Amino acid sequence: MNFNFKDYLQAPLEILKLRKKWKMLERIRSREEKQYLLNKYILERLKFICSYSKQHIPYYRDEFLHYEFDPEKIDGFDYFSKLPIISKDTVRTNFEKMQSDEKGALNAVMFQTSGSTGTPLYFFKDKYANAASFAMFWRVWENGGEWRIGNKIAALTGYEDGKYFYQWKTRLLKLSSFYLNEENALLFYNLIKKFRPKILRGYPSALYLFAKLLEARNLSLKFPIVITESETLLDFQKDFIERFYGAKVMDHYSHWEGVGSIYTCECGKKHLLQDFGYHEIITDSGKAAKPGEEGRLVCTGLYNRVMPLIRYDTRDLARLDENQSCDCGSVFPIVSQIFGRVEDVVVTPDGRFVGRLDAAFKYSKNIELSSIYQPDINNLIVSIAPTKGYNYDTDEKPLIDELRKRLGDKINIKVNLVKNTDIPRTKGGKVRFVISDIPAEKKLGHI
Repeated sequence: MNFNFKDYLQAPLEILKLRKKWKMLERIRSREEKQYLLNKYILERLKFICSYSKQHIPYYRDEFLHYEFDPEKIDGFDYFSKLPIISKDTVRTNFEKMQSDEKGALNAVMFQTSGSTGTPLYFFKDKYANAASFAMFWRVWENGGEWRIGNKIAALTGYEDGKYFYQWKTRLLKLSSFYLNEENALLFYNLIKKFRPKILRGYPSALYLFAKLLEARNLSLKFPIVITESETLLDFQKDFIERFYGAKVMDHYSHWEGVGSIYTCECGKKHLLQDFGYHEIITDSGKAAKPGEEGRLVCTGLYNRVMPLIRYDTRDLARLDENQSCDCGSVFPIVSQIFGRVEDVVVTPDGRFVGRLDAAFKYSKNIELSSIYQPDINNLIVSIAPTKGYNYDTDEKPLIDELRKRLGDKINIKVNLVKNTDIPRTKGGKVRFVISDIPAEKKLGHI
């Protein structure tokens, strides 16, 4: 992936304009007025991006004609939902046709997803999309009250070019999750002590394992805020991370496609950042989910002109919270849970759709790292990297009992004890908690 931090800063005026626009909305006290102005802004951006796509992008020009869709008629979200939902396969198949004829003037940058579920996805983002991403991360990180531009950050993620690197221009200490073991945990600990970053962020699985390795050495690290990203934050991970680092955990959902962002506010609620990307939660019937319902997260980027993704299926699942009010004052919709990808859930022999199996692991204290593999609908293989205190009666049996409560007695459960280096990771260094060989299409009927 050809991407550098400077790509974010190609349009500094756009960053400042967006921050000003977003902050104006935050300052409005009336909930009704705030909601009205937010919806007005989203519809304006949807109309703009669709109008631009009709004029400059062959794929959308053909699609709009086929569905008799006129961007100028966007006067509400119902009309916009006339458009079909596109997938990663849509982007791969129509890669050339989905690019703007103004690509050269838009400072386009090629991106690539890690391809955790198969073939990697390639796409372009332009200077406007990168400016919006910079403004979005700026807003999310400073939301906790502990970060400002210029503060040092340590990031424990899938850094591929060595064990660590200190990027002095951005004051970012990159630590590689690929090299995280007992020896390098001490190295990372000493680097953090040396560079004294203000905030720690990274993959939940890596931050959790790092904390476990340090605890085993009777070492401690404290941060006011830990930002988790790029993986589904599991409850047992959150509890341990908060306890070990003495930190407030701010979970942030985003992805390279740059069409969606879900942040944790100071009240602990997860909000859909609708002025960054328009988020829809779609049930299996194709309708918008109501509070309390879950469905697929479908997003539309509001700023990328070079290769817009309109009604893009992220293949992630979420549930709208039944309580849509928050003391933080935001009118952004609230989700109670982000389940992760369709591929990352278990389907039982009796046809039930089961996510968030991490809750079954909270009763077992001597598990360093774990993952679940479902080869077929009748079997489940649990891989566990145990600590020295691991015991069948106090750790493994309670885990199996808790899994049975959630999955029933019809599925076979096998436990394998392995080294933490044997827990499967993606090319990007992430740990996928659930891996399933059951095609996602067979699961969608259960959502």
